[in-house]
Amino acid sequence: MKMPANKQLITPWIVALVLITIVATPTMQQLRGADDAYENISCYEAKRRLETDPTIFLLDVRSSVEFYKGHIMGAVNINVYYLVSNHSLLPVFPEESSRGIIVYCDNGFRSQTAAEKLLSYGYTNVSNIEKGFNEWLKLGYPFVVGSETIPITTNIAWRPLTVTGLFTIILGFSLLIIVQKVRKR
Repeated sequence: MKMPANKQLITPWIVALVLITIVATPTMQQLRGADDAYENISCYEAKRRLETDPTIFLLDVRSSVEFYKGHIMGAVNINVYYLVSNHSLLPVFPEESSRGIIVYCDNGFRSQTAAEKLLSYGYTNVSNIEKGFNEWLKLGYPFVVGSETIPITTNIAWRPLTVTGLFTIILGFSLLIIVQKVRKR
């Protein structure tokens, strides 16, 4: 079945508008400015901080399944998708907004989303482990298997995903990828 001519003309414009919006929209980090941004840190720096500062709140934002397979000792597990959609988790986090929080996932992308969310909650000392748990393992740093700490959220993969939620996730990850590519230039 052939589309009417007016719809054939409108569709490319809608696609172009969506793409321009994605490319041109600054991330929340860019809007806030460099002073209010989270810090990307190496595994080495994260390990050093964890060894020297016992007050750091270590947050693993992977799924509970990934967490059980292995995680950095002392980490609290809150799935990133649950974190970004559930404000009731705030009591789990440190009361002092300036307390150090280190966030990680397997490769550093989901934890960027979590770091942005923590900044929006008012935390000011947030760091993201740049290459995540995969790099931590590659470097031979210590980790634990199982759950020496209890995950705050269970695996939420079974929860129904709304169209709005899916669009938000796709848009968020698209922006992260674009920003990363622009930064590398």
